[in-house]
Amino acid sequence: MSLETVGIKRIPTESRQGKPKSLFSLWFAANLTIADFALGFIPIALGMNFISSVISIIIGNVLGAAVVGLSAIMGPKTGYPQMMGTTNSMGGLVMRIFGIVNLSNTIGWFIVNNILSVIALYLIFGVSYLLLIPIFVAAVYVVAYLGHNFIHKVERILSYLLGVLFVVILIRVMLSPEFHTTNLFSGISISTTRIDISFFGMVAFSYSYLMSWGPYASDYSRYLPLNTSLRDVFSNTFAGSFLSTTFVEIIALIISFATLSTSSITSLKNISGSLFPISLTAIALGGVAANVLNLYSASLSGLVGGIRMSRTRFVGIIAIVGVILSTLFYRGFYEFFESFLLVLDYWISPWVAILIVDFLVLRRRELDFGQKVKWKGVIAYCAGLLISVPFMNVFLGSFNYTFPISKYLGGIDVSYFIGFIVAGLIYYFSNSESRVVSKIASPRKLR
Repeated sequence: MSLETVGIKRIPTESRQGKPKSLFSLWFAANLTIADFALGFIPIALGMNFISSVISIIIGNVLGAAVVGLSAIMGPKTGYPQMMGTTNSMGGLVMRIFGIVNLSNTIGWFIVNNILSVIALYLIFGVSYLLLIPIFVAAVYVVAYLGHNFIHKVERILSYLLGVLFVVILIRVMLSPEFHTTNLFSGISISTTRIDISFFGMVAFSYSYLMSWGPYASDYSRYLPLNTSLRDVFSNTFAGSFLSTTFVEIIALIISFATLSTSSITSLKNISGSLFPISLTAIALGGVAANVLNLYSASLSGLVGGIRMSRTRFVGIIAIVGVILSTLFYRGFYEFFESFLLVLDYWISPWVAILIVDFLVLRRRELDFGQKVKWKGVIAYCAGLLISVPFMNVFLGSFNYTFPISKYLGGIDVSYFIGFIVAGLIYYFSNSESRVVSKIASPRKLR
């Protein structure tokens, strides 16, 4: 077990190693989590039928996995963490700002996953959360501390283990006396308009959860050799993300329709019966798989943001902060905190659109740290974010505000898509000179 000491420096050619297939197991394990499982209970709460629920989940996850895959292809070419790609399109100073934003985001999800996983462990062992939280965080910390190579090894093991556990859960669900196939196809009597609204809302839910891994993706592909096929990087990242997320969400969807319940943990407990400890173990291990990435990428984002410290030391500080805040938020407040984090995720879509256009279309693949602010990128980002606001439907705990266009659309929140498209297009058309150069340089294809 070798310790990673590189930090956020560019990975030199002689240190490059690994194969793109490792990305499949990493993203497969990271998405078999309680957060994804809970998503599968949303359609029945929206009044959707089973078939339309499956289709909406698949569409949302295809779009979300594509964003993560396109983000991951930047790693082998740049050799830098994902957040550092911001410098090419928006400048070094803005890169530092986004580094701190993503640090806050990753710490937030680290805390939420800590709490949800510890709830599962408490139901298994009955030990106080005051003891379980530091033990759980310590296990995650060791993996994140050792760094990139060890993370890939652990995630590969967890991908097999979690895959088996969730298959066992699915079989147990199918054999449960509470499982009624008629519920899957009978649907719920609602209006066609409501189906359309709910359908697109569920597409947005699925997309936003998976897309939010975008700021992490290159952190786990930057050690791959420079000549690695970008198509292989994309396909393995896409497949691992899409298959695991869709798998666990559809298992949850089946459970929700079989029990006609909107409560994920309660339904899982009731339908698992004597195998409930296995279900809880899967939830806890899924929390480990996700939080290893949260903790590791948090440390990189902090260094990108200008924190002057070694990666290994900063990982330890974040872990300690995570223990303290998880303990404080354990009793109920984490539900509000989780909705707050989902609101924060609005920043990701226009940002990742600009990075993808800059790398894939304009073909800027060597990072430029010479300018503090690049106004074309900043303007494109701000425009994408601001134009998406009227399409938002914001839930923050008990607070809910539906912006005008979202209200007109029946409450659908499509702001993620609007922000992505607008920011990407404005950035593309504002870089006309670069577009001409990229056409002359080489054909546009993943290679």
